[in-house]
Amino acid sequence: MDGRESPAGGNMKAIEIHGPRDARYHDVADPVVGPDDVLVRVRSVGICGTDLELYDGTMFYLTSGMANLPLIPGHEWSGEVVECGKNAREFCPGDRVVGECTVGCMQCDYCRRGWYNQCPNRTETGILNRSGGFAELIAFPRHFLHRCNGLEFDDAAFIEPTGVALYPTKLASVTPADYVAIMGPGPIGLFTVQVAKAYGARKIILVGTRDDRLAIGRACGADVTVNTRTEELAEKVRDATDGHMVDVVIEAVGHPSVWPDIMSIVAPRARIALTGLFAGQTCTVDFDPIVVKDISILGCLGSPNLWGEAIALHERGLVSSEPLITHRMPLASFSEAVEIVRDRRDGAVKVVLHP
Repeated sequence: MDGRESPAGGNMKAIEIHGPRDARYHDVADPVVGPDDVLVRVRSVGICGTDLELYDGTMFYLTSGMANLPLIPGHEWSGEVVECGKNAREFCPGDRVVGECTVGCMQCDYCRRGWYNQCPNRTETGILNRSGGFAELIAFPRHFLHRCNGLEFDDAAFIEPTGVALYPTKLASVTPADYVAIMGPGPIGLFTVQVAKAYGARKIILVGTRDDRLAIGRACGADVTVNTRTEELAEKVRDATDGHMVDVVIEAVGHPSVWPDIMSIVAPRARIALTGLFAGQTCTVDFDPIVVKDISILGCLGSPNLWGEAIALHERGLVSSEPLITHRMPLASFSEAVEIVRDRRDGAVKVVLHP
């Protein structure tokens, strides 16, 4: 069930996208709670770059026909349990919870092997055929719901991007011996700085083009920042690593221009983890240095099997959303909030809406 069927009588307020730049704040039917579902009152929900693409109608799932409108967006959310289906005995009314973005079928070979982020039948909360968190209520499958009673709602809403930052950190096996470069000081890059710090990276180098974002990165734990518009990247990385260069690169840009920068700073046997989506854009790759240097390239989609760990990072104070939250607004202001994020108005990084 996708949480959009209606029980008798109930309605709630929600943001529903009907077409390009056509987001409506209006009454929709309350979600149905099935036996394996939990009804949650949404308390905080963050705006992500994917939400802008859905709002504009340019997101790949829409243009390819994989997803359909109307759609309630929102995949960075937290809330409070209101009602539990008869099988959801592990949750109680009043529990603070967060829900995963990717919901697998749990029947296919990928799901059975724990790779539900690759499930061919998956839904994605607020993105692909599953209603999201820009609503007063959400019905969510218990197997993909996580308790986070020790966190404030605004902090908990960003467990999802923390998980996205954690996945490449784990896949690239970041250790205290590693020099780590993070490409892009957007929200994912800034959460990755905190995660890499928590995993003891030897030195963290944050690379970007905006001094204000790089300053936030330093506050989040980056040891070195490089503005590629005003500084020579390879030279600064060489100085910061005593000539060694970097052992791990975590890419969070999603633009082909990042590839030459990455290849200019990697050490032999480096691991490159890619988290950005490039919207079909391509770039020229010289494969010889990849082969000669034994470079590993890793694709990273979502955050499978990592939500408990991401929550623990927040509970222990090793990762915090607070340095990134710049605006708090009511749910009805969704369209205005999207433009604030798009324009990076008033230094916007993460905008939180409260239903």
